[in-house]
Amino acid sequence: MSALISPGYVSLVIRVAVGAAMIAHGMPKVKGGWGKQSGAWIATMGVPPAAARLVTLLEFFGGMFLIVGFLVPLVAAFLAIQFAAIIVMKTTKMKAGFMGAGGNPGFELDFVYLVLSVAILLLGSGALSLDALLGIP
Repeated sequence: MSALISPGYVSLVIRVAVGAAMIAHGMPKVKGGWGKQSGAWIATMGVPPAAARLVTLLEFFGGMFLIVGFLVPLVAAFLAIQFAAIIVMKTTKMKAGFMGAGGNPGFELDFVYLVLSVAILLLGSGALSLDALLGIP
């Protein structure tokens, strides 16, 4: 059975959607002092505050890189690691369920981002990307 649409175009759609969402997640952290506020919050769960700064960089610049298709496999791999870590943190430290209940958070959106990051990693940058233009595999 042949695909209805080229995987390169599927990658483009997913890259742009996830990239835009990551920029939207990272922008408040950038405006709030490059993760200083979220760093203080994350420290209450035993995670180094520097991790919040790394997440801010990944979400903000990684989102931009996904949209233009630059270093896509690297960004997608780091996002997959980030969202896997968030799921572990939410389930162990915050007692989160998949959908959340009783005031506890859920990790369903984090799971969707994890799956989409893995999909981008498997699909690659696609033909419509800076990676393709620059010959980056």
